[in-house]
Amino acid sequence: MGNTFKVTWVEGNISADRMNELSVKIDSRLEEINKSMSTWDSSSELSIINNSEQLKNINLSSELGEVVAQAIVLNKSTEGALDITVAPLIQLWGFGVSGKIEKAPSDSEIAAVRALTGADKIAIENGKLQRSNKQVTLDLSAIAKGYAVDAIATLLEKNDIDNYLVDIGGELKLKGTKKNNRPWAVGIDKPFAYSTGQIAVISPKNMAVATSGDYRKYFESNGKHYSHIINPLSGRPVQHTVVSATVISETCMKSDGLATAFMILPISKSLEIANNNNLSIMIIEDKFGKLTTHYSNNFKQYLN
Repeated sequence: MGNTFKVTWVEGNISADRMNELSVKIDSRLEEINKSMSTWDSSSELSIINNSEQLKNINLSSELGEVVAQAIVLNKSTEGALDITVAPLIQLWGFGVSGKIEKAPSDSEIAAVRALTGADKIAIENGKLQRSNKQVTLDLSAIAKGYAVDAIATLLEKNDIDNYLVDIGGELKLKGTKKNNRPWAVGIDKPFAYSTGQIAVISPKNMAVATSGDYRKYFESNGKHYSHIINPLSGRPVQHTVVSATVISETCMKSDGLATAFMILPISKSLEIANNNNLSIMIIEDKFGKLTTHYSNNFKQYLN
C-alpha cells in the first residue's frame, strides 16, 4: 500500500531458520492484504470492485468485508468524518494513483465529484457490498494499514511471539517488553514544519497507536497549502489548525481510522467524542505558529 514496514520481536535463543521462517510468513501475509485492499494495485480485490459495473450483492472476501464494515461503524461514530467513499475526491486533489495536480480544482469540479461520495451510498448486507452508483468507489488508505498491523500482530502471537512491535508506515501495535524487560516507548514526532524530534513520548503497553498529520503529504498552489487529508463534508483538504492526531486503542485498525477522523473534526468535537466514548487521543494544534497539545481524559495515563 505504498508504505515501508518494520517488525521487531524479542525472544531468547531464536535460530536463524526460525527467524527466516517468520520473515517469510510476514511477507506473505502482507502480500495477501495488499492484494485485497490496495488502490495502488489495479488487480487487487478492491480495485476490481471499484472498476466493476455491479451495484448490488458484490462479493467481498471476509477480510475486506471486515474492514469495510468497521469503516462504516467509524463513519457513524465520528459523525461522517471518516468516509471511505472519498476516493474520487482523493484523485481530484492529486493524492491518488492518478498522480499530482498543478492547481486546485474548481468549485464546480468539487461539487460534481462530491455527488459521488458519502457513506450513505454504501452498505454491507449479508456480507455483501451494496452501492448506489457504479461511480461510488472505495479507498481504505485511512484504515487498511491499521488492519495489516493487527494481522501481523496476530500472526506473531500464533507463532508464540509475545514481545513485539509492528510498524507499518508509522501505525503501531505493541505487546510485552523490549530487552531486559523494559517497556516499549513511542515518540510522537513534532510536525516537520516546526522542528525535528518528539513532542511527546508515550508508553502504550499492549495497545495500538496511529498518528495522522497534514505535514507529510501535501501540495501548494497560489501560495496555499493543501493537505492530503480530505474533509468528506466539504470535499476539500482540511484547512483548520489541527496538524496531528494520535489515537491509542485496542486495535490498530480502529486507531488508524479514528486518527484520520480527528484530523478532520474541530478539536472541541474530537475531544467530546473521545471523552464520551473513553477514547485515548492527543491532538497537536498550530496556534498562531505555536504548537499546543490537547489530550482526552484517557490519554494522559500513557504519557511518560
